[in-house]
Amino acid sequence: MSRIAETFEKLRKSGSAAYIPYVCAGDPSESFSMRLIERLCNAGADILELGLPFSDPMADGAVVQGAMMRSLSGGFRVNDIFRMISSVRDAGINQPIVLMTYYNPVLRFGVESFCHKLRESGADGILVVDLPIEESEELDAIALRIGLDVIRLVAPTTDNDRLNALLSNASGFVYAVSVAGTTGSREVIPESAISLIKRVVANSERPVVLGFGISSPSHVREAVDAGAAGVVEGSRIISIYANHLGREEDALRKVESHAQEMKTATLMRQ
Repeated sequence: MSRIAETFEKLRKSGSAAYIPYVCAGDPSESFSMRLIERLCNAGADILELGLPFSDPMADGAVVQGAMMRSLSGGFRVNDIFRMISSVRDAGINQPIVLMTYYNPVLRFGVESFCHKLRESGADGILVVDLPIEESEELDAIALRIGLDVIRLVAPTTDNDRLNALLSNASGFVYAVSVAGTTGSREVIPESAISLIKRVVANSERPVVLGFGISSPSHVREAVDAGAAGVVEGSRIISIYANHLGREEDALRKVESHAQEMKTATLMRQ
């Protein structure tokens, strides 16, 4: 059983869902990202989604794009992600780590080399947001061989045939996208997202988490009540600290307080 699977099993037994914060690596600096990860874990993060900055992040909204541009402007590059994950492990942080990336950096680095270095650094899973399942055979085979979970995205527009194909090749957990669009905070979770959770849960052997737009405890409760085993939050976290970049401790304290509220909301209702 992978570390991701073990985490979900422990949460299920304790009556809680997973809180999965997204961290854009290197925004605005690697040292800040390290401190941010530590504070998020202290606040109750169960799994970490670590984003590799990319110059053309088409699946991400303005907030995450801004974070990626700050990271890249600060000099963060592909090789830095492996060292950073190793540093997270050296710091004693044991939560599973899923790398969110676009395919171009993986392909340019070399798929096999990238996956091996990612696993050796201490990561547990990989989510390649722009790699269709029809073109992921090489990555899937390598990941399976070395024990790296491949996270699949499903959207409200995913039909049943494609959903079945995605689920049959998923490991770790299934990432349900709340909208057929980009990342970013939203006021409400659309009914289509709730319907998607229920549809995927009914057909998946893997835990299902909801992302894209999660930004408040009420969103967490809606997702969990619909059957989600966890939620992913990114844009709201970035927005909180981005407004206080000149006051790092204030930024971290505000993020930690928010994350604690989000984690509390994952407790499943009896």
